[in-house]
Amino acid sequence: MMGAGMPPRPLPPWWVRPAIVLPSVGVLVVLVALLAPSPLGPRTGDGRLSTLSSAPLGARLLLELSGRLGWEPERRMTATLDSTPGLVQAVLEPVIALRSTETHALLEYVRRGGAALVVVGPTMQHLMDSLHLELGRGGVAIAVERNKLTCGTDKREGFASLWFGQSPTMLTLRWRAPAPAGTITLLRSRLGATGASPDSLRPTVVAFAYGNGRMVISADADVFRNDAMRECDPGFDVVAVRSLEFLRDGGAVPRRRLVFDEYHQAHGAHPGTVRAALRYLGDSPSGRLLAQLTIAGLLLLVATAPRTVPPRDDRRVERRSPLEQVDALARAYAQVRATRTAAQRLIRGLRRRIERGTARDRAALSDDAWLARAGALSPAIAADTARARRALAETITPREFAEVGPALHHIESTLTHR
Repeated sequence: MMGAGMPPRPLPPWWVRPAIVLPSVGVLVVLVALLAPSPLGPRTGDGRLSTLSSAPLGARLLLELSGRLGWEPERRMTATLDSTPGLVQAVLEPVIALRSTETHALLEYVRRGGAALVVVGPTMQHLMDSLHLELGRGGVAIAVERNKLTCGTDKREGFASLWFGQSPTMLTLRWRAPAPAGTITLLRSRLGATGASPDSLRPTVVAFAYGNGRMVISADADVFRNDAMRECDPGFDVVAVRSLEFLRDGGAVPRRRLVFDEYHQAHGAHPGTVRAALRYLGDSPSGRLLAQLTIAGLLLLVATAPRTVPPRDDRRVERRSPLEQVDALARAYAQVRATRTAAQRLIRGLRRRIERGTARDRAALSDDAWLARAGALSPAIAADTARARRALAETITPREFAEVGPALHHIESTLTHR
């Protein structure tokens, strides 16, 4: 809370006050919306070159025109290419790029005797590379000569009406290799100003034989659009008809079926997100590399991740050396005064070292009988054998048990060196 003696806060300038700034911004937004140039014009709407579109930029007029000329037009809504002989495949600047396998199938179909009408674009790079073609600079389209009676006028105003008072500018084609023999140019465009040299003419629509079939390639989609074909003076409708006539001939029988690819115009049933991802991972090189890296990463994650149940080490039981058990057994026998058991173990060891027979032979003669026979055979060890037999028969004192060891050693040395 401010003290009573503090001066009041000064007011901001009037031009930064909200009551002035907010209405000014609103008026400025309205003026910009009203005075900004509108991009609307005669060529608006769906830009896809689709026969399902009757908009100015569509291609439905081409389908209807072909039907009037005796063709059997149809639309393909699936990704599978119809390989029936005697067809003309029309691929008109697809918005969905053709995969390399689809481009290969199209070219193989034409090479075996089919035909194709292709309007190239940014999504047709695979086909352009296969045909050794590339897009060139734009030029002014040269009107196609036609009968003036069919046009109704020889004025040139209509020639430029769709292009805002300018002559139509078309993209051109450039061969990166020698053009196929017998190539026909159906539409040319001039680079530079009017009256330039003939060397400045570049093809926009070309027709040529490809294997046993035929192809027509157009560098610009405007040639087959609805609004451009309706214009009389450019003669793009004549270009379309001549293209179809070229594709009709050249086979065993005239081709009459014209199949428009609408699948790659984003029509028909397309796979969902999961199927599209699986197709990318399985068909494209970068997708296969990504799939391999993903699998390797998952394997590494499984190998290094913590486990819910820790692994158990193998249980190892370490066995002690028999020599380390001598003292323990001696102490145990001493505590319970097991002189008979200790003497029996010592005599059994003596017999194993002296006798060379099997365990069955040793079991046939008891330890007491063996000592008695040994004492009878060698009078020098009679006293030692008697002491050992007494240790087997009864419990003796520790001092007496200590004398058993030297006695057994004397018995062993005597019997061994005999």
